Amino acid sequence: MIQEAIQYPALIKYLKGFSNYTWVHYGDGRKVLLAKSLVFFEKKLSGFLRVHKTALVNPHYIADFQAPPGHKMAGSVSLRDGETLPVSRRRWSLIIDPLLVTMLPSSLPAHGEPVSSPFVALAGLEKKHPSVASRRMWMVMADELKSGLVQQLMGEKWSQWGLKLFDTGNGLQKVIAGIGEADMPAVIVLDGSQPGSLLTLQTLKNNSRFRFIPTILLSSAGNYDQAQQGYASGANSVIVYPTDLPRFIQVLEKMFRYWLSVASAPQAGNVRSC
Repeated sequence: MIQEAIQYPALIKYLKGFSNYTWVHYGDGRKVLLAKSLVFFEKKLSGFLRVHKTALVNPHYIADFQAPPGHKMAGSVSLRDGETLPVSRRRWSLIIDPLLVTMLPSSLPAHGEPVSSPFVALAGLEKKHPSVASRRMWMVMADELKSGLVQQLMGEKWSQWGLKLFDTGNGLQKVIAGIGEADMPAVIVLDGSQPGSLLTLQTLKNNSRFRFIPTILLSSAGNYDQAQQGYASGANSVIVYPTDLPRFIQVLEKMFRYWLSVASAPQAGNVRSC
């Protein structure tokens, strides 16, 4: 249990300590008591915010915050599931800057507009390093918890990549149809659990501008028909992902390692239509 908490910090929402024990609260609702102090986890989980002497929070689960309303009064952070945790007034000045940098949006957009990952600020790099600017991954993922895990994983291990998240395939199609060659994504990932994912895949692969972009379809375990249909529709890879979050993270990491670090993706602006 302790090893899981350290190895997959993206799964943790926050930790509450008392004496030499710590309650680990996971994003999927699990709550586990571990025989380690909160100080132990604070040293192991870099990037987590110590908002109180008894609480350590994963900033990527924070949706909003409230500054201390007055002298000698505590502030608070609101998590994406509505839970609120106090922030001691002495710690407020220490956490506000990293909180503003790493806090995720509280929800995905309603109409398919993209969400740029807060981990990757490409604006200042694009002029100096065009090759960096061209390394973009677009992903359709409407599940809020999983999209947060994707963003955190990308920020920790592939921060040189730009990431855009869409809640629908239609939203992705709308945006990609209106951009120039230099702004094309190098990799596209589609969540097969979303309605219309196969239609989005077919639309991309039937278009001479987009068909060379490596496109991966995520399919739930046991959905063999969708896997076959995915390959028939032109998917470059169909990845079966498990339902439990620790294994989901493992599968994502392996997939990203191959497509973002090993495979040679086309550079934006260098793809030519046939």
